[in-house]
Amino acid sequence: MLVSHCTLERRQAIIEIGIQPFPLTIPAVGSGIQFPQIPITSYRALIDTGAQRTCLTNSVITNHGLVRHGHKHIRNVHSEATHSLFMALIGIWAVDSHDTLAEERTRSYFGIESPFEVINISDNENFDAILGMDVLENYSFQFSKEQEFTLQLS
Repeated sequence: MLVSHCTLERRQAIIEIGIQPFPLTIPAVGSGIQFPQIPITSYRALIDTGAQRTCLTNSVITNHGLVRHGHKHIRNVHSEATHSLFMALIGIWAVDSHDTLAEERTRSYFGIESPFEVINISDNENFDAILGMDVLENYSFQFSKEQEFTLQLS
């Protein structure tokens, strides 16, 4: 079984994800089609079951050259603001839970096949993204009293 696992930091579940740009235009036949970039940069993503949408910090959006395709007025716990909308492919770094020895576990990149519409958020020092219920609703996950979090991907 493929899982992403972490120990809670300040009562927050933060896992590693990767981001790929999703082209908003269909390339002409014969033109250079862009394939996923290898290696995939790891980012820290906060698991937020109270967030309906997935968010990326402004620096992640800039690093990947994501193209704004619109805006949306969003209300959250702290304020109301207009945020930019972007399309991105998201993947989650995981390990095989059947590997018995932690030092033998091989990391895998679990790329989610459908793109997600994400919104921008301000940069901060604790995480680079927020994984909202638009992504999380597709997977089982568990918080334990031992301050551990597991996201089951397969």
